[in-house]
Amino acid sequence: MKIEYVTSSLGIGTELHISAAEYKRVNSETGFSDHSNMLFAVKAYAIANESTKIYRSRDLEEAYRHIKKTGTIVLATKTDGTVNWCELYVITEGEIIPVITSNDGRDFSINYSTKTTREMNRVRKEG
Repeated sequence: MKIEYVTSSLGIGTELHISAAEYKRVNSETGFSDHSNMLFAVKAYAIANESTKIYRSRDLEEAYRHIKKTGTIVLATKTDGTVNWCELYVITEGEIIPVITSNDGRDFSINYSTKTTREMNRVRKEG
């Protein structure tokens, strides 16, 4: 499994980067043995940065849904001076898309992808 740590342009310290190709590979049948390693790396990043938010597989999947052809899933650490939290972004086609963000590390907003929004609307209509 391949992830990268990059000096942060979105937050403080470093960012954790997972390429769309690598995310897709670890979620495929042939690469699934690395899936738990990816989740461990995400959790370890959050813990090392004393984050109030730990991301799960479904959060990463929502980020992946924002990617068009190629892109990167990014975890960035933010702080208000007393509390640290991780935010989730996607970089695709030269655009930075916020996926899960917060102003204070307690309340988080989710920017659902178009695909997820369509699915939620379909479920509401069926219900």
